[in-house]
Amino acid sequence: MQYNLNDLIEAHVDNKPNHLALTGAGGDFSYAELKQQSRKIANQLLQKGFKKGVRFALFSPNDSRAVIAELGGFRIGATWCVINMRNTVEDNISILSRGACDILFFHSSVEQDAQQIINQVSSIKLALCIDKKTDNHQYLFDWSSAAESSKPAIEVDQINDIGYQGSTGGTTGLPKLTQSGHVLITAAAKTFAELMPVAEGVRNLAVAPITHAGGMVCFGCLVAGGTNVMMAKPEPDLIVDLLERERITTIFLPPTLVYVLLKIPGIETRDFSHLRYLLTAGAPIAADKVAEATNLFGNVMCQGLGQTEAGFPLTFISPEETAEAIASPEKHHRLASCGKKTALLSELAIMDEDGNLLTLGEQGEIVMRGDPVMKGYLGDDNATADIQKYGWHHTGDVGYLDEEGYLYVNDRIRDLIISGGFNIFPHEVESVILIHPSVQECAVVGVQDEKWGEMVVAAIELAPDAEFDEGQLITFCKEKMGSMKAPKQFVVFEALPRSPVGKVLKREIRRILNEVDME
Repeated sequence: MQYNLNDLIEAHVDNKPNHLALTGAGGDFSYAELKQQSRKIANQLLQKGFKKGVRFALFSPNDSRAVIAELGGFRIGATWCVINMRNTVEDNISILSRGACDILFFHSSVEQDAQQIINQVSSIKLALCIDKKTDNHQYLFDWSSAAESSKPAIEVDQINDIGYQGSTGGTTGLPKLTQSGHVLITAAAKTFAELMPVAEGVRNLAVAPITHAGGMVCFGCLVAGGTNVMMAKPEPDLIVDLLERERITTIFLPPTLVYVLLKIPGIETRDFSHLRYLLTAGAPIAADKVAEATNLFGNVMCQGLGQTEAGFPLTFISPEETAEAIASPEKHHRLASCGKKTALLSELAIMDEDGNLLTLGEQGEIVMRGDPVMKGYLGDDNATADIQKYGWHHTGDVGYLDEEGYLYVNDRIRDLIISGGFNIFPHEVESVILIHPSVQECAVVGVQDEKWGEMVVAAIELAPDAEFDEGQLITFCKEKMGSMKAPKQFVVFEALPRSPVGKVLKREIRRILNEVDME
């Protein structure tokens, strides 16, 4: 996989230099302008003494200029230190300090927080504002304006040179910092371009943060020669407007945002005829919601599996496969799958606790191998050894492979509920609860209980204008899955606690529920 992201993107410059690569938030940039500006940034970095292996971070909402700043960094073999705008400032300071970040590209809308980061992360040597000159910092394009636009003479080893420093969720203690080759980014972009082709040209609506998985889809659009329509923040009504007005072909959304769109009044009257791919990932999506979304948006629903330590998309199920599963009763179970292994992985398997590989249909931990899989955690040899034991990368997810190679993820190992001696996977219960029209979102957890060991409890967000009827919900679940798996209690949250990237925090829900009397 020794190909270069910028070279893949620049392949489109000769035959369509004036075609828009980026538009929307941050302005319009053609492929020729993207090439010129990113090369200038790279050459100016080299002129200022920065070399291959230098570490940079992007602190910005989705913005065209943020993408160009990233590509400029990649041109000199820099390592992308991933942070999130939704983190606390203290968390981002900790991540960048431990990761020895050298350069910060930031947006003026978050300048106050950026300044705190600059003041407290001693390794930062350069900070630039991507959208304008501020009182304390230069405007990125002004800073690089005098630089050459020639191709930097830097050779990057896609597999062995560290290009991606991710940050894990930090479920226990500080977030771990992953160390992956540039191939994690480059291969992801190339894979998305191949998995989601659009004959008339890709037009991707960049809603999910480009500082995370959304960035891989954005780069994939560029590798395909398409246009990214940048959206600074996810406003559901505006998403629908842009899908229509901008003739969007491709969009990546977390399941929670898909659920929100499905409930927008009047959405069934809107025109989504240009849409070809609605990709969802980040958490399992209920099978019934996939069918509902297909009915609304057309045969566009697809899913993938990703992980900070290994890349995205590790698996993929196409709209055609999804539509076939909806139409065919004997294949309906496939709606619960996140797809088959992609080119990012050389091997995907299921393993038991003793390191034995299991046969098709047997349930165990999902393990994998491939070039994009991280080399290890920065400064944490013990955690690295644990996640790489038996020579495989351990995802921490429980699942199985069927005879056709489709992967089914049942749950995180740590989320398994043992109630009355039975193993209960929360996702299975959540998929049933989400069918009920009164429920907008839910998370099922185990709460300490003297009788059951753990009691199955469902934390829910109600749908707009819905009334809470716990008895009805419990009866509904018992009818669908039996008494053993049905929640013993439902608890309404105004908003379920979420991580900075929007994932529901079950550990926080468990903490809250264990602190109250659940009798």
